[in-house]
Amino acid sequence: MFGDGGGSQMQRPRWIGWLAVVAGAAALLVALAPYVFAELIMVAARLGTNIMPAPANPSQFRPLPGPAAGTDVDGHWRVEMIAPGTWAIGEPAAEPDNYAYLLVGNRRALLIDSGATRTHDIRRALAGLTRLPVTVVPSHLHHDHTSGLGYLREIALIDLPETRARAQGNDVRLDRYQFARPDPVRFKATQWIKPGETIDLGGRSVTILSTPGHTTTSVSVWEQAGKRLYTGDFLYPTTLYAFAPDSSLSTYIATIDQLLAMLPGDTRLYGAHCCRNDAPPRAPWLSTSDLADTRAAIRRIQSGDLEGRGFIIRRYPVNDRMTLLTLYPLANR
Repeated sequence: MFGDGGGSQMQRPRWIGWLAVVAGAAALLVALAPYVFAELIMVAARLGTNIMPAPANPSQFRPLPGPAAGTDVDGHWRVEMIAPGTWAIGEPAAEPDNYAYLLVGNRRALLIDSGATRTHDIRRALAGLTRLPVTVVPSHLHHDHTSGLGYLREIALIDLPETRARAQGNDVRLDRYQFARPDPVRFKATQWIKPGETIDLGGRSVTILSTPGHTTTSVSVWEQAGKRLYTGDFLYPTTLYAFAPDSSLSTYIATIDQLLAMLPGDTRLYGAHCCRNDAPPRAPWLSTSDLADTRAAIRRIQSGDLEGRGFIIRRYPVNDRMTLLTLYPLANR
């Protein structure tokens, strides 16, 4: 008998209410985890400490800048020609070793990234390489790629909702999570580039590709004639970071699928960081096989078949040149 005609109702057990509270708290924790760890990483950076889980073989993957390769400029920049009219501009003082790239045409030049420092002017390095007008395109918006934008007049951004959202007209103010530091730079964008748009440098053309995964705003620069892809932080030797609030392993796979479908097999992929201490101190480049290895590793992470190290941020092996850090499955799906 379910009632006595007086409208009495069964009482819901109290534990169901507590279960709902716990489930809600867990969902909130999952949603906030990338931001909490971003804050912890920023604090650790200020303290000069590292909270990342070590690789299984730390001596192999610990990034150590090697002796200067090429020309040293201003005691900070290390310049190396990697092809005619093409220079890698390294920052051995950055952790890990940072790389920007300068591509010079007949009429203008394109700089990929502006460096990790506000105290060393990257124009000092550029001055010895070209007198042509230089436009800089950040590979993404993190501090180690945009800190030097204040020294440069012509700044091109990829035209995406995520970049437009931080702009009032052409005035751009990054938030602390896009910049990955608590004191974001401000700058004025002088050009907005659509994904897939080709830039003519004069006798030399490059295409700006949207390559999300590391961040939603990540771009790569494709030079078809030279079979060179400049990948920023999407792919480089040593440790890939896929734990930012807008990092996504599923997006990584989708981007890799697109790249493998379009790139010749003998393409060189020049990344923005280097170097393992057993690698030569030169501009870091990988091959399309490393793209395939990264895709395979991510699929094994998602299926639970690849063992990682660490408690919440976990480090997974990719191949003998790379590992990958991610919050998956807590976040970064």
